[in-house]
Amino acid sequence: MNRIYQFFRHNHVLAICEDAIDNKSFTLNLSRFEMPDVPDLVEKCPILLKLFLNHNHLTKLPPIIASLSRLQVLTLDYNRLDDFPMVICQLTNLRILNLSCNQISKLPPEFGHLTQLETFWCNNTGLLEIPEEIGNCHRLETMGARGNKLKNLPSSLGLLKNLRWLTLESNELTDVPATMEALVKLVHLNLKNNHLNEVPACLRHMRKLQYVFLNNNHIQTIPAEEDLFGTRFVRILNLSENPLCDEEAARQQLREHLHIRCSERLDTEGRQRLSRRSSEQSEDDEEEEGDVYSDWENSIATSDLDTTDESGPENDLEDISMLIPELSRYITNFT
Repeated sequence: MNRIYQFFRHNHVLAICEDAIDNKSFTLNLSRFEMPDVPDLVEKCPILLKLFLNHNHLTKLPPIIASLSRLQVLTLDYNRLDDFPMVICQLTNLRILNLSCNQISKLPPEFGHLTQLETFWCNNTGLLEIPEEIGNCHRLETMGARGNKLKNLPSSLGLLKNLRWLTLESNELTDVPATMEALVKLVHLNLKNNHLNEVPACLRHMRKLQYVFLNNNHIQTIPAEEDLFGTRFVRILNLSENPLCDEEAARQQLREHLHIRCSERLDTEGRQRLSRRSSEQSEDDEEEEGDVYSDWENSIATSDLDTTDESGPENDLEDISMLIPELSRYITNFT
């Protein structure tokens, strides 16, 4: 029965590929087929913009992937990769890359070739380090590398001036580079469950920050009052489950700052303080309403990251819009 199932599944995959070839599709969704290999037919889809290979049994990517030079979205999460597939570095038009839930301990220096990358997920891969060359990915807006073994971060992280969302939860970080103060567009910073010994001084310079999670670290000392006051533009600075929050005197001092949370459990007083904090910020936030609020607070669970879609008329329109910058050089002005 299992062999029969595999036979039909394999032929179903081939049929999907052939349909994409015949229809000159921009999107190919081969997720959740338990595939051990990428079908050779993928090479005959050179105009692909989106390729979904997540939730399979892939251990490697074939060289034919390099022929997909227009590819902008590639999902490989929940596979069996035990190394970073070097062929990815040839896909220099990639905007979205998801490698989560594989066994990828290192990213190569060539990762810096992905200069168009805007979203990168590498959660729960056993990642040991991030290369300095990531600083070449100037367009990066969203980056997640939680549940790994990172002990430090490259100073080049400060070059990612467009970064708005950074989650490095559940690593082994003891500090962060001072260059991060240059991340002037960052809204969400999640460093919970690391080994930080102090509140990073760079926070006061990151004026777009709204949500900062430093809970469950090793922070024992209260930052200087001017540093605390300097982060008053932040909506929530979570310091709960740190040693400093075990001392009543420290908790009392921190409670004077409405944006600082010392406990995961919000009592009546805490809710009143948050409400008062929101009221005080409402006028300042009016110009940016809908941009940096509640949708930015919570990190998305890795299992909930689903960037796949189905090919259809509405997606074709979106795919065509992604091609407009490339096609614009062929447009002639008529007078």
